[in-house]
Amino acid sequence: MTTIYLIRHGEPDTGVHDDWARPLTKLGRQQAIEVADKFKNLTLTAIYSSPFARAVATVTPLSRQQNLAIQTSNSLIERRMPEWFSDAKSFREYIQKQWQDFTYTAKGGESLAEAQTRYLDFLKKIPESGTVAIGTHGTVMSLVYDYLHYGQGFSAWQNLSYVAILRLKVIKKHLIAANFI
Repeated sequence: MTTIYLIRHGEPDTGVHDDWARPLTKLGRQQAIEVADKFKNLTLTAIYSSPFARAVATVTPLSRQQNLAIQTSNSLIERRMPEWFSDAKSFREYIQKQWQDFTYTAKGGESLAEAQTRYLDFLKKIPESGTVAIGTHGTVMSLVYDYLHYGQGFSAWQNLSYVAILRLKVIKKHLIAANFI
């Protein structure tokens, strides 16, 4: 059995609109240190991360604590958005449309179905035993949760805090349990 901890990134600096480069705020960096503290009594076998700066920065203190390199993968990026939404109303409408229709996306974006499949495919490639941490993002974390708790992903996404942790249990490449801790 493999235990996987999906760790949502800390508070990001939303003034930076480049998804790849968006850093953590001062609070986000402190949250990353607190995440490492939560794992101090657990021995990890690997740490993976989205290559987005905020996700890598969130698991960096954990990487140092566990003396493990962070392995990044483009398969772990957040769901690709078609554009930066400058107003909250447009963003909220787009997100609601996506959660109502998993196949919906605007030109240049990625549907939730595509993002969910990409993530689940990555999880199947993780070795079949061990304890793994993954630096990730809120939408894809909620999509993984929705896979086992169908119809509850949007609610989970709405209630996610920064550095939320989702524990997954995987047996023989099959996701069998997902719960927030």
